[in-house]
Amino acid sequence: MTPDDLRAAIAADCPHRLADYDAHLAGRAPTTGDIQLWREEHAISSQPAIEQQIAGLYERIQDTDTREQALPLFEEISRIRHEIREGLK
Repeated sequence: MTPDDLRAAIAADCPHRLADYDAHLAGRAPTTGDIQLWREEHAISSQPAIEQQIAGLYERIQDTDTREQALPLFEEISRIRHEIREGLK
């Protein structure tokens, strides 16, 4: 996916993330790492149920009192993101 294709996909599928994408790049050309990151972010944000699931897990983490309580929630976020990354291969 070219940088132009990625930006167009974000604009079409999850326009609420376009400002984040543009701010992340801050006017510079995206690197390979930027493209990889934002392909993943696009894949998440273009699926409202997945995006909300991750946001809900982060909200639950904020209500935890210990590392032991937060760790399983972070692991669930990591698992979801891993599945997204694998789907992009």
